[in-house]
Amino acid sequence: MRMMTVLLPVFLTAATFAVFILPNQLPSTMRTTTVLLLVLLTTATSAIFVIPRFLPSAAPASVVIHSEGPTIEKLERLSQLVTMRVQVADILVAEGNGCRGSWLIKGDALLAVNLGQAKITDKHDDTKQATIILPLPEVLQPRVDHSRTRTWSVERVTWLPWNADQDSLRDAVYAEGQKLVAHTAASAENVQAAKLTAETVLKALYAEVGWQISVTWASPEAQKAAPAAK
Repeated sequence: MRMMTVLLPVFLTAATFAVFILPNQLPSTMRTTTVLLLVLLTTATSAIFVIPRFLPSAAPASVVIHSEGPTIEKLERLSQLVTMRVQVADILVAEGNGCRGSWLIKGDALLAVNLGQAKITDKHDDTKQATIILPLPEVLQPRVDHSRTRTWSVERVTWLPWNADQDSLRDAVYAEGQKLVAHTAASAENVQAAKLTAETVLKALYAEVGWQISVTWASPEAQKAAPAAK
């Protein structure tokens, strides 16, 4: 199209040349034939490349897309829905192995919902409404962040040099710190916040495809019995 836009003025110039210059240089019969050919060529070029620009473009073919709604297979593919990360900090004091010390423990853990255990109890394709029963959020990957954890003080409490083992005491403190992180992350407040986030995410996810989702939560007793049922 760009090339024809450039060539069109050339054709018009040639036609002008034929009309105003050639009469003095060509016989009348040849001059008339040449002018007619150039006029026809210019008209055809305009009809092909210029006029279509002013015509309305054809409407694109419509695409019909629909959602099948939530299914167990789709929820299982999502696997763990991580809803929040909990940051934990505490001071642990320990004594043993001939030493006594204190550590500033910092760590974090994830709260996630296992969508592989989700159940769909009510689904209506006509109204695009469904109810999903989700397991309670669980703590994942509790850890002590060694890069941020600090040793405040460590001292010997025995006179026997072979009874002092600072490394084993530190390892015991870190192991206890990991349990502390997991326990703190699983507090009722954090679990409630994780539930609200999971509900918001799933409802927004299916609202994008026109479905209205209601979320209910399994009881702790039902959740404990779920692995045995499988």
